[in-house]
Amino acid sequence: MTAPGAPGRGRRARAIVGPIQHLSPIRLSPAQRGYLRRRRRADAVLGGIGLAVSALPMLAISVGVLATMGRPVLFTQERMTQDGRIFHLRKFRSMRHVAPDGSDDDAARLVPFGRLLRETSLDELPSLWNVVRGDMSLVGPRPLTTDYFGRYSAEQFARHTVPAGLTGYAQVHGRNSLAWDDRLTMDQEYVRRVGLVLDLRILAATLGAVLRRHGVTDEGGVSMADFPGPQSTTDLELEGPDVEGAWTCRDRDDRSILEGTATLLEPGLVQLRIRPGAGAVSAEAQLLDEALLLLASRLRAVHRAEWACLAPGEEPPPALAASLARSGYAAPGAPVRYPTADLPPVAVPDGAPALIAFLGLPEEGFARPYPLSTDSEVSPE
Repeated sequence: MTAPGAPGRGRRARAIVGPIQHLSPIRLSPAQRGYLRRRRRADAVLGGIGLAVSALPMLAISVGVLATMGRPVLFTQERMTQDGRIFHLRKFRSMRHVAPDGSDDDAARLVPFGRLLRETSLDELPSLWNVVRGDMSLVGPRPLTTDYFGRYSAEQFARHTVPAGLTGYAQVHGRNSLAWDDRLTMDQEYVRRVGLVLDLRILAATLGAVLRRHGVTDEGGVSMADFPGPQSTTDLELEGPDVEGAWTCRDRDDRSILEGTATLLEPGLVQLRIRPGAGAVSAEAQLLDEALLLLASRLRAVHRAEWACLAPGEEPPPALAASLARSGYAAPGAPVRYPTADLPPVAVPDGAPALIAFLGLPEEGFARPYPLSTDSEVSPE
C-alpha cells in the first residue's frame, strides 16, 4: 500500500527525495553469460528437488513457528537481485512482532527457536521457491533489502550484475561477521570470477559453514548490521571528520575533490560546510556525486546522522549545487517529499539551512528514493 501522499502509478506527483543510484555493472564474458543461462536450468531443477525433499521438515518448522511466534509463518521482504530487479524473498519467521518489553529491538524480538533456525539456516528453506521462480540462484551475492537502494558506490552495485544467491562467496568467508566493505568486495570478486568451478566450491564450503554456525550474527547479536554506505571507493578516499569536524575527500592522486566541516547540532542532525577542492575543477560530475555519497556514508557511520543540512548562507558553485541536487539535497519548503514521516528541521542556530537531505533508511510504506526532481512523472516500479 502506498503511504498517504506518496507518488502513485502513472500520475504526476512530488518526487521523493533521496540519493541517486550509482550503476556500474561488471561486464561478463560471453562464456560467463552462457554459463549463467545454463545454470538457470539447473537452479530450477535442483530448487524443485530441494522443495520436495524439505516438504516434511518445512511442515514441522511451520508448526514450531506457529507455537513460538504465531502467524504469519513466513517472513516476506522486498530484496534486490540481478540488474536491481525487486522481488519478494520468503523465509521462515524468526522474530516476534514486538519484544516482550514492547520494544522493536531485533535482539529482544529474536526467540530461541528463531535463533536455532538462523544458526542452522533452516529459515532459508522457503527461499528455494524464489530459486525455482528465477528470482535467485543457489549461488550468488546474498540479496539485500531495498532500503539500501542509493547507498552503493558504482563498484558495489556491480554485485547485481548476476542473480542473487541462496549462498555466496561472502557467506562461506565470514557471513554476517564481515565488515560491509569486505563483504561487498567479496561479492564483486565473485561476479568477476563467476563460473562452474567457483560455484561448486562455494556449495561445498556452505555445508561446513552451516555446521560450524560461524558468522550468523554480527557483534550486536542480530543477523546483519546496518549498511551505512561505502567508506571508500576505487577513485576516492574520505579523511575525517576529525575531532574538530574537518573532512577532506581526495582522489587517488591525492587531490582534494571536496572538503569542509561537519558539526553535530543535535542527535541525528549534522550541519555541513562544503567547498570544492583544487581537484574539483577537472573532476567529472560523477566524481562529485561519489564524494557526496562517501560523505553521507561517513556521517551515518560516525554520527548516526538522519539529516544533513548546509549551513545558512552557504552558496555552492554551480557544479557542486547540481551534484547536491542529484544527491537529494533540497531547499527547506521545496515541493518534495522525504521517505520518512519525520519533518526536516526548518531552523538551525544561525537561521534556516540552505539545503537539507535525508540520510536515513526509508520508512515502511514509503516508496524507494528517486533522483531529485519536481513536478515530474514518478512511478514506484
